[in-house]
Amino acid sequence: MIFLNGASSSGKSTLARALRRALDEPFLHVSSDQFVSAGMLPDRREDSGPFNWWSQMRPRFFAGFHRCLPALAEAGNDLIIEHVIEFPAWRDELAQLLAHLDVFLVGVYCDLDELDRRERARGDRRIGEGRSHVEDDLIHTFGPYDLEVDTTAGVSATLTESILKAWRKRTAPHAMRLRTSVK
Repeated sequence: MIFLNGASSSGKSTLARALRRALDEPFLHVSSDQFVSAGMLPDRREDSGPFNWWSQMRPRFFAGFHRCLPALAEAGNDLIIEHVIEFPAWRDELAQLLAHLDVFLVGVYCDLDELDRRERARGDRRIGEGRSHVEDDLIHTFGPYDLEVDTTAGVSATLTESILKAWRKRTAPHAMRLRTSVK
């Protein structure tokens, strides 16, 4: 697995597609955004009574997403995963679920002003969402990475090849197996 963790609009999807094109072997590209785009989630309804969509559905959705990753890998699939690991508990959960698998964890960084610019250009994200992942959620502080990359200038062939070079030279233990969250 090549696991990309970074803020919303940091370039994870672009990077995942570039990596998949550059790899000789077939990899599945897996993202929670793909599930959402496929219409997996029920419509948010304000009149849903005692059911609070965000507080009740979101944790179950991500718990299921996390559990699908080892299932896909154990079925023999190589994966490029993109995700925003928003909480130390998610990092711990993923470390447990993926401990027996070969996971190369990449921290995807991007300048905060560039995150804002990309969100405005995309039009499908709340402006400031990516910034809040970095400044408020502290997504890059929950444990080490096998590699860190900066996509502020975009995803170039050189950046893509640097990730693949590091991935091909990887050695154990991987960052996902090391001490996970800061206590």
